[in-house]
Amino acid sequence: MRAFLALAPDPAAQTVLCRYQRRLTQASWAHQVKWVAETNLHLTIRFLGEVTPAVQAELVGRLEAALSRPGAPGRLELELTEPRWFPSARQPRTLACLVPETPPLMALAALAEVSARDAGLTPEERPFRAHITLGRMRPTLTVSPKLDIAPARTGFRADALVLYQSTLTPAGPIYTEQQRFLLVGPRQTSDDSTGG
Repeated sequence: MRAFLALAPDPAAQTVLCRYQRRLTQASWAHQVKWVAETNLHLTIRFLGEVTPAVQAELVGRLEAALSRPGAPGRLELELTEPRWFPSARQPRTLACLVPETPPLMALAALAEVSARDAGLTPEERPFRAHITLGRMRPTLTVSPKLDIAPARTGFRADALVLYQSTLTPAGPIYTEQQRFLLVGPRQTSDDSTGG
């Protein structure tokens, strides 16, 4: 199956993302963008490509083990920016809300990368740049129009890493959740909870 690891927006963040998207679809150039379905909005942590059942089982086992170790990332408290051209206005490929890096987010991305490699997948050569894509430019859109949206930050809470299957169809991809890995963070010991 074709698969990826991602964080799904919480309901409040999803509402803001959809509001941005609906506003942008009213622009004169909106027909030159292929918009992501609202139900498909996500923050990709690691694209996996084609995964066999054996590799999937290996990856799931490695992720479960890694996320249960002391020091593993817990629930993430992130932020979303307003929509921007990504990766830049000079080289626009998508319209996206960026997610500023935090140490727990980068730790999760690194953990996912190590788990994917150890499960036998090809290493990811591109650096991780957290963002949620709202739409992808069609080849006919050769310049990046100005986005009349004020700078803003929106909270984004993630309490699980999700393994999705991506099924490509003429109408667009369909994402199906295969496995959910709760981000619970380090477990407290009895010594931690006594306060000294």
